[in-house]
Amino acid sequence: MSKRMFSKSFQWLTALPLLLVTGALAVIAVGTLTGAHSPDRHWREWLFDYFQRLSPADGEAVEDFHLVLIDRESIDAVGPWPWPRTVLANLVESAGNAGAKAVILTETVDSPDPLSPETIGEFWLSGARDEALAQQLSLLPRTDERLAAAFGSVKGAVAVSQTPPIHPNRPTAFARSDIRSADWLSHSGTEGDYIALPTARYFYSINPALAGAAQPAVSALATDGDGIFRRVPLLWSLNGTPAPSISLEAARLARGVDKVSLAFDPSAANSQGRIVDSLQLGDLSVPVAGSTAVRLYLPKRVTVPSTSASRLIAASGASGTRVSSSNSQLADSVVLIGLDTELGPTVPTARGELSPAAIHALTAAQIASGNAPRRPGWTGYIEALAVMIFGAAAIMTAQRFQFWQATGVAAVLSLLLLLGAYIAFSSGGVLLNPLPSAAALFLGALSIAGGKSIGGVLRDDNLRGSFHDTLPEDAMKKLRETPNSDVLQGVYRDVTILACELRIADDDLRMMENLPDEVTRLLAAASLDLRQTIINAGGVADQADGGRMFAYFNAPLEKADHVQAGCAAALRLIESMDKVNAGLEGSSHTRGLQIHLAIGIATGECFVGPMGHGRNNRYSAIGAAVDRATLLRGQSEFYGPAMICDEQVYKESHHHFAYLELDRLRIRGEKRPVSIYALIGNPFIKSSKAFRALDDVHRQLLASYRAGDMTKAEELLEKAKNSPGAKIALFDIYEERIKKFSQSGTPEGWDGAHPIGG
Repeated sequence: MSKRMFSKSFQWLTALPLLLVTGALAVIAVGTLTGAHSPDRHWREWLFDYFQRLSPADGEAVEDFHLVLIDRESIDAVGPWPWPRTVLANLVESAGNAGAKAVILTETVDSPDPLSPETIGEFWLSGARDEALAQQLSLLPRTDERLAAAFGSVKGAVAVSQTPPIHPNRPTAFARSDIRSADWLSHSGTEGDYIALPTARYFYSINPALAGAAQPAVSALATDGDGIFRRVPLLWSLNGTPAPSISLEAARLARGVDKVSLAFDPSAANSQGRIVDSLQLGDLSVPVAGSTAVRLYLPKRVTVPSTSASRLIAASGASGTRVSSSNSQLADSVVLIGLDTELGPTVPTARGELSPAAIHALTAAQIASGNAPRRPGWTGYIEALAVMIFGAAAIMTAQRFQFWQATGVAAVLSLLLLLGAYIAFSSGGVLLNPLPSAAALFLGALSIAGGKSIGGVLRDDNLRGSFHDTLPEDAMKKLRETPNSDVLQGVYRDVTILACELRIADDDLRMMENLPDEVTRLLAAASLDLRQTIINAGGVADQADGGRMFAYFNAPLEKADHVQAGCAAALRLIESMDKVNAGLEGSSHTRGLQIHLAIGIATGECFVGPMGHGRNNRYSAIGAAVDRATLLRGQSEFYGPAMICDEQVYKESHHHFAYLELDRLRIRGEKRPVSIYALIGNPFIKSSKAFRALDDVHRQLLASYRAGDMTKAEELLEKAKNSPGAKIALFDIYEERIKKFSQSGTPEGWDGAHPIGG
């Protein structure tokens, strides 16, 4: 009855997950809309990459392009790279003589030729080493003009501006360009002659004669944020003038069109000018993104027909112009000349590393075939709307089904969305992103789980009372899953007890007597930290009066290794307290203040279980082990070590932890003297050379002391005190005892045992 009443009083809170899920759906929808065309949505881009692997592009158009690669064989025949541009001119002429439709040099020429007579002459003139020789060098033909002359017999282009802007797809990277300055461009309409294009710049400059003979084309290739190259801007603003990319120029030359026509997006513009919506190459329309980019769509085989440059140059030297009769494969092809992947840079794509020349050729083939994936502007709106529709449908479904059923429905619908997106791509070339809608489906399914979970948590909290800050997580989990289980029933079994106490030295308390609130706040915070550490270690935390606390292991759930678990928890408590004291040292109010932790550890049979009523209920223990742990905790201040254990704890865990025997005590109620031990550290300390040496000397010290040989004991004490880590109060106690018994002798019936505190 009380359980049902409690559920009704908190029933309105079960709607909280629905409100949170609705807000999350709105956030996803807005993010989907605003980032629909951003290249930084890596999950979407990876999915589109996978779609393209499943349905690759048709590679027939690649046959219209041919690579002439400057490879290792070419270097052996001509010499190291870079070559003089006269050699490149020979390559261009050789390709033209072989019947190439056009030739494009993909290695940039917008910087001075380091091997030209002009550049060498400038070096000599500036160095003033041989002015006459410099004058003679300056009269020799310029290599750029020789390259320009080579393009006089064949159409072509030369590469410039190899370095792309950091974010070429963002409007901040756009520049204003005048269409009228590019005679190879045309457009319809009267809206103006300025367009917004990604910015490119000459590295230095280009020879005017070369720029007049061959079209300067931008070679920059910018990767996405994940380092993968996916987008090729086709138009650039090169020093304020529209310039084609190498890919666009290669496609234009392959199709044999003189001008590229532009179509603009009537609903989009920015401060730099109008936004290009598509390019027209003759009767072929190529839709582009706002940055004039097309998405790289690779065929199943990402190879381009290629020939070594060495075959186009006579074996007698780089200056020869003899053409091999076997170069007929270049006929009617657009030839792209560039470095191979061994000598030049590589570009990471979704299908592996490719050379820039291969990227340009594959993109040109894609443009020339009109086979380019499209992601229209409306896709973002459709995907955002789908998020809200599928999310709402999932929430309604989740109200009628169990959680796993609702999750199963969400999984099936997500797979259908993925399949639909793939079909849209493979059949229509449209890229749709199903991931936000799939996320909305699972969020809706989780809403029912969240509602039930909150209701369950609130009901469990009523049943557990105050135990939610007391029991370890495994016990809490069992209590949540089976509220009527026997977890909270009292039991009588072996339990390992940790009796803990937080102490502040008297001198520190006098220093803080004007700040009583600060003292209580510090102790409360330290107690909370200890409590959480105990629970995380798998124990039960039982707060007692003041700064005292008990920890119980092997209850309420049984643990076979509860003694080891208790010792490990004690070490973690010391580490936790060290962190607390480090924080106190960092505050000007508490600098110099230290909170000390004393721990007594004992194990034995106890009655353990809930002891109290309602919110005042406590999970506690009663038994001799509790009394021993409390007694040992009190001895910590006398003996010095912070963790003191009884004989049983030592016997069951001394193989796992480092211990030192402290003393042999006579305790009221015990028939014989009992030994107590200091828990020093973990197995790493136990196995250390320094500890083993100290432990050996300490054992000999105790044996001599208990045998009454105070002379030998004094000698061993000095040796122990000089050992690393021996600065503890224990040896001061034995020093005083040995001195006393050396003078007065040991009492009759001496066995080395002492009363508590003696």
